[in-house]
Amino acid sequence: MRRILSSGVLLLATVGPPLHAQQPTSAALLEKAAAYLAEQFPRLSNVVAEERYLQQTTSPNRKRTLVSDYLLVRLPDSGDFTSFRDVFEVDGQAVRDRDERLQKLFIDSPRNALEQASAIGRESARHNIWSIGTVNNPLLAMAFIQPAYRVRFRFQSAKQDKALGPDVWRMIYQEFVTPTILKGDGNRDIQARGTLSIEASTGRVVQTELRLGADSARLGLTSIQILTTYRYDSDLMLNVPAEMKEWYPDGRVGEIRGTATYGRFRRFGVSTGEELKPSPQ
Repeated sequence: MRRILSSGVLLLATVGPPLHAQQPTSAALLEKAAAYLAEQFPRLSNVVAEERYLQQTTSPNRKRTLVSDYLLVRLPDSGDFTSFRDVFEVDGQAVRDRDERLQKLFIDSPRNALEQASAIGRESARHNIWSIGTVNNPLLAMAFIQPAYRVRFRFQSAKQDKALGPDVWRMIYQEFVTPTILKGDGNRDIQARGTLSIEASTGRVVQTELRLGADSARLGLTSIQILTTYRYDSDLMLNVPAEMKEWYPDGRVGEIRGTATYGRFRRFGVSTGEELKPSPQ
């Protein structure tokens, strides 16, 4: 199974009322989404959610349910967000005390909090039903909207997606620059592609799809696929992940499927100063 690593991610914020639908250009839609992100950065702080994550394989037929704290932390140097998953329950059995240790870590030990949180994330990944790497991140595809990453992609003209809303437009993206953002085994380039569904009047991201690997009509789905939908949280006044669905083709276990849902979003206070820095990849 290919292991693919991810880096910083972003979270979007407040929602406004939709205007009448007029087809935007892909460039205008991306600019709107990027401006929306940049405008909301000052309001974003640290957010934690409870993630319920059902994983299963098709051959043999196995299931596993993980319950975790899922934490988003803003990096002061870049302004980007990075996420950490801390599993506290596996198939109904506690694997540690539910003490919200990730939040406490950043509050109590800011100097080495990022390093320790990364170790917790690697520890939590061992509970996955199979080795799927760290690409199972509901916010990953949002990062491609940032101007620094956007120049690495080609975007097709947007088409209206009425199933997601009267003013939502979906466009296809394809990474074409190497080295790629995401890497596989042996630091191998893995080009990202997929779709972005954006509300034109606000720039709010409604849904993202990320595909990694090759597709073949003759052989069926052969790429990793991660589909994330988002909802508005009135308490936080933020647009947050609602559900992540994923598919991992693997000859040894047939197919790995996952469905994660997110709730109990809350914000916690933390002062990391200038000591909190991204750990080397």
